[in-house]
Amino acid sequence: MVLQREMASGDDGTERWCVVTGGRGFAARHLVEKLISYNMFLVRIADMGPTISLDPHEENGTLGQALRSAQAVYVSMDLRNKDQVLKGLLTPSNCLIKCLAENFSA
Repeated sequence: MVLQREMASGDDGTERWCVVTGGRGFAARHLVEKLISYNMFLVRIADMGPTISLDPHEENGTLGQALRSAQAVYVSMDLRNKDQVLKGLLTPSNCLIKCLAENFSA
């Protein structure tokens, strides 16, 4: 599958971004894959880990390809830390999807 970044643009040519918080959780992983596959948005995957670690099937699949082509980016972000949130969301987004664990405590 060849991903096309230009399709994730609005009528005026501006990029359309969707941020998925908790983006490496079980449900969010599937949601991120669908957002990438439908090519409606560029996807910013936000999660607490310092880096993204992909399973082998993800590395060789849609997600790995999207990260390599910049259709998706990973942002390390703790939603309880205002500075991290502001840094992680510097680029305006058209969509925000929160996928948080029920027991969100450290």
